[in-house]
Amino acid sequence: MMGELQSRLDQMERHQRWLWAAAIALTLLLGGTAFFPRLGMFGGADALPAASFSLGTLVAELGLILLLLGYTLILRRLIRQLRKELTDEIAEKSRLQTEMEGYHQLALVDPVTGLYNSRFLEQQLDAELARAERHGYPLNMLRIDLNHFHKINESYGRAAGDQVLKVFAERLRKSLRNSDLSLRLGNDDFLVILPESKSERVPHILARLSGLEIQLNGEKIPITFAAGWASYQAGESPEQLLDRVDREVHADKLVGRSEEAVRRAQTEIRQLQNIEALARLAGKLTHDFNNMLNLVKGYSELALDGLGRSDPLREYIEQIHQANERASTLTRELLSFTRQQVSNLELMDLNSLLADMETRLRRVLGDQIELEFLSGEPLGCVQGVRAELEQAILNIGCNARDNMSQGGKLTLETRNVELDEAYSRWHPGAKPGSYVMLAATDTGASLDADTRARLFEPFITSRIKGKKPGLGLTTVYEIVKQYGGYIGVDGEPEQGTAFKIYLPRVEKTAAVA
Repeated sequence: MMGELQSRLDQMERHQRWLWAAAIALTLLLGGTAFFPRLGMFGGADALPAASFSLGTLVAELGLILLLLGYTLILRRLIRQLRKELTDEIAEKSRLQTEMEGYHQLALVDPVTGLYNSRFLEQQLDAELARAERHGYPLNMLRIDLNHFHKINESYGRAAGDQVLKVFAERLRKSLRNSDLSLRLGNDDFLVILPESKSERVPHILARLSGLEIQLNGEKIPITFAAGWASYQAGESPEQLLDRVDREVHADKLVGRSEEAVRRAQTEIRQLQNIEALARLAGKLTHDFNNMLNLVKGYSELALDGLGRSDPLREYIEQIHQANERASTLTRELLSFTRQQVSNLELMDLNSLLADMETRLRRVLGDQIELEFLSGEPLGCVQGVRAELEQAILNIGCNARDNMSQGGKLTLETRNVELDEAYSRWHPGAKPGSYVMLAATDTGASLDADTRARLFEPFITSRIKGKKPGLGLTTVYEIVKQYGGYIGVDGEPEQGTAFKIYLPRVEKTAAVA
């Protein structure tokens, strides 16, 4: 239709141009006959006399010109009409195209949640995997199945079920980046495509989704879920990736592994928040507090120098001095949180470091605790500040001593390990790679799950079994993290507590920062 209108319009415009040209030619001709006698202006003998000019001829020519002008005006009107029809046709086509795009978009979007649907997945997944393989960046896929959704539908009605879906979809959107793609595949199934994202990020997403509740008929209904995720492997087809993710979801429904991953992620988030808050506080107060402690230390030392050994006041001044030393140690630990960068790194062998520290460790542990070293294979090197790593090991030893007040055994084991994607998937904060592991296992009382989850928080020991408050394990956590490592704690009933520190393994020829 549009092509036919455009063709007619072009043809009429051509006719109009020819008619205007004819009208102009006739006008010129008429003017010539009006002012010059026909051929008389050449002065030839055969020239026609001026009287031969006929008024009838002039009128005829005038009529012809008026006829041409009238036809031209009619043609011009028709052209304007065709242009309007063509404009209306273009507008209608644009409207229909917009509507078609809208219908196409609606076909790719779930009407309840506003997320993309399975049709979108069929169109987009191949492109996302190809892009990940072409650019070499990681891509992860997460699938989430809501628990007891059918029961909610049956008990509260379909409208309540739709409300659950909307609330969960909104929380899911807020938990993702703009570049992530979230989809609703079916009744209670959701899928998330995470381009340029590593697998350790997934538990943090699930942690943001956990704890969600909805009010239905005056009752608070928790929205729980099973989840599984997998990383894309080069050359893998979309069907293979989806199948692996489905198997992970099925495994989670059987053993609930995602709950453990979420708990670890929540613990890590809480620890980081506490450490950041402590660092801000330390930066503001510690320097001034340390100056006051130095004054107390100086005056207490002057007082001790002026008192004799038998003076009854000496015992009290010594207590003041010792308390000041403990406060100074705490201040130094607080100051460690205000560091912005790590400097003076060196390559070290953990076996050699532990051998050099053996005397100090035995002194810290005391006579009632046996110390054993297990170091079979030659270790790779780790990179760090020697004094900080020594401090971390001593703090682990102090924690073991407090955990074995009646005596026991502390075993320190070192070995080279490889952490894979499967390990990092269920241990948020751990990254795949080559590490040197230091495991410290004591035979004291084991810690329950709640205590283990909060063990690295500042001053948490003041609320555990009467231990003295401090930053010992928090300092260990911060030191390990700043070197790109990972620390975990395990403990089974009657089997004590085991700390496992993983420090990145580096080549001996690596450059030291």
